[in-house]
Amino acid sequence: MKITLVLTDSSSECRKALEWLAKYEQLFSAEVEVFAVLEDIYRLESASVSLGVPLPPDTVSKAKERTRDRIITLWRHIKGNEEANLNVDTVAGEIREEVIKFVSDRKPDMIIWGCSPTPDICRVIDQIDIPSLIIK
Repeated sequence: MKITLVLTDSSSECRKALEWLAKYEQLFSAEVEVFAVLEDIYRLESASVSLGVPLPPDTVSKAKERTRDRIITLWRHIKGNEEANLNVDTVAGEIREEVIKFVSDRKPDMIIWGCSPTPDICRVIDQIDIPSLIIK
């Protein structure tokens, strides 16, 4: 079984969602991964282009790296193991588009959503037709 935890900008440090991911990993002997969608960075990047004020070239890559590092650090703390590995993919984009692409490529059996349910997220859940659990 493959379980993916989807996080957004505001939930990238969602301890409770990562704890549930760890529980499901153990309970189902599951392969787990995290997919973090950085919508705020995407919107900032889009606005900067529209306004003609470009962001420094490494803004997006640094945001992805910081997010990944925070998630890995929290995961290792939860697991009680500084060597614990977790596949974390980060992308700057709109959650609706990015999750649909991710699911089509990775084909998880279950998704844990570590964020507050929004109308967009509810539409994505309906569209992907994969068992989903929202942790807020």
